[in-house]
Formats: sequence, C-alpha cells, structure tokens
Amino acid sequence: MKPNRLHHLELEVMKAIWKLERATVNDVLDAIDRKIAYTTIATTMKSLEKKGVLSHQVEGRTFVYQPLVKETEITHTMLIDLLERLFDNSAEKLVNTLLEVRQTSSDELNRLQQLINDYQPEEVTSTRRD
Repeated sequence: MKPNRLHHLELEVMKAIWKLERATVNDVLDAIDRKIAYTTIATTMKSLEKKGVLSHQVEGRTFVYQPLVKETEITHTMLIDLLERLFDNSAEKLVNTLLEVRQTSSDELNRLQQLINDYQPEEVTSTRRD
C-alpha cells in the first residue's frame, strides 16, 4: 500500500532521492540544505521503504536506495488530499487562496493564465479515492 501523503522530512528525503535517482543516506544528507543527523535520515529512509515508496540494494556494506514511485504520483495524491481537506475539492478556492497569500509577479500570472487557456481537460471517470 502506498501512502497518500508524506510528512515534511519524508518528502524532503524523497525529493533528494528523485533528483539523484539512487542514493545512500550520505548522499541524501549532502543533498539536504539543513543539518540533520545521519540516524534521522537513515530511520526516515527505512520508514519510507516500509511504506513502499523506496527499495534498497546492498552494494558492499552500503544500502543504496531507489524510488518505487514517481514524484508526480506523490504530488498528485497529496494535492488531491489537500483539495479535499482544505478547499472542499474546489480548484477555484485553492487558486484564490494561493493568490491571496503569495506575492505573484505579472509574468507568473501571465503564465498561469496561459496554462488555463491551453488546458484541455481529460475525460475523468472518477476523482474519488476509495
């Protein structure tokens, strides 16, 4: 069973691993911009493996981890969860709140408008998760 959302540190670790494609605990420590204990990262990676989002191979005496899920899978699942829990499943409420709380440049607003103009909705059978 794959988790529908990751905690902050789990997501930070996964982003490092997605970027590196394969990583040891030390690789992740080097990729993260803040000071975190080796054991904290190692425990987090073992937890992610138990959740089914990472696997490892042993090379010599070193565990080398690789992702079992794509970044977009986690991103989409977490966003759907956020939409349901905070915005009553309304993209309009999400975007409105985002524009209220975040300074957005004219260029970014223009790109967002272009994305909306170009968007071609796919045929969706169900967005509900069971």
